[in-house]
Amino acid sequence: MGERMRSNGVLVAVGAFVLVGATACGGTTPAQAPPAAAPATTAAATTSAAAPTTSAAARSRALASVFPDVDDATCAPSGVDVGTSTGVVPTEGYTCDYSATVPGATVFFAQWPDQAAAQAWYQDTADLGPRVEDNDAWTVDGVRQGPLYTAANNAGVTISTGVYENLPYTWEIRTGTLDESNTIFGQLRLRASTAIGG
Repeated sequence: MGERMRSNGVLVAVGAFVLVGATACGGTTPAQAPPAAAPATTAAATTSAAAPTTSAAARSRALASVFPDVDDATCAPSGVDVGTSTGVVPTEGYTCDYSATVPGATVFFAQWPDQAAAQAWYQDTADLGPRVEDNDAWTVDGVRQGPLYTAANNAGVTISTGVYENLPYTWEIRTGTLDESNTIFGQLRLRASTAIGG
């Protein structure tokens, strides 16, 4: 699992974190517009980090080699309405429903055409306004993976976006509060960039 890191290099343990459903996000800019809605899950609510269920259709998802969570049955391909403010759309993207952990929580995992497009997606979150937390980087096994920015959009949704340094991949958590966001972050299975390759 990943960890968040303060800019001064002190590791911060991630607490519980939850995303607000995409229907509550609203907004008009790409960083504010929600990713396509994920299918509703009928699984009982859980707070454990149990491994997601894998459907037969999900096994072929290429993005799972970077973000294993996209193989979960609660993840659905994102629509063409997801893209950066510069008009770039991901080459592959999935919106995953984490409402079994926190009601309404979603995570968007994406591969972009290049690292510049991934950085543009990250910048769209930064353009929402000031950080709502002190963390400006995220790590896997104590090793920095890339920048992190968490802000609230004009609908009050907490959006936390992480981008891999020098790679075209991003993850984005949407919840109602920073604590909920931290809870979801603690659930994510994030791979180190050295395990992904170039």
